[in-house]
Amino acid sequence: MAIDRRVARTRTALYEALLALIRRKHYELITVEDILTEANIGRSTFYAHFTSKDDLLKRSLERLRDLLVTAKDKAISSARHEEAWDPSRALFEHVAEHADIQVALAGGRGGGIVRDAVDDVLAEVLRQSLPGTMHAALPRDLVIRHMVSTFNAVLRWWLEERPEMPPREVDAAFRKLLLDGLPSETCRPFIMTS
Repeated sequence: MAIDRRVARTRTALYEALLALIRRKHYELITVEDILTEANIGRSTFYAHFTSKDDLLKRSLERLRDLLVTAKDKAISSARHEEAWDPSRALFEHVAEHADIQVALAGGRGGGIVRDAVDDVLAEVLRQSLPGTMHAALPRDLVIRHMVSTFNAVLRWWLEERPEMPPREVDAAFRKLLLDGLPSETCRPFIMTS
């Protein structure tokens, strides 16, 4: 069901206001009143859409789900493989585009809200995309958790250790870990392999 255009405009104004404020001010110091002033929206309108600034931050990630679904659909419908735009790369490109927000939220309550929301969005998109029945040795929900946690590990490594690395290279590292796994000799210190 499509959202009414006025509702979409109001939510976009509130999302953009929050992002602008995060770029200028520590998340914990931002108030709903600050958001209302920045977006030029009334209090009752805000509370008609969101319960708090944390709810606004969390639900702003719904746009990320739309980005991933669009990327997936584009990849599926692409006639030529080299033109395909895949969802994991789209996500890394989105993170690169908003790296300043990631840095501003890191370590605080806002960072935890964003991490949880991204996890929820990724898991939801994977649940919709993966077949209902999968390889019998691996439960579907475990596969989803593995993919989400691998994404998080790569994302955190990228932002903390290699922020200059381009999104396409980060995506290549993610794909290598996910698709090829680790060689058995690398895993020996943690698990015995034959």
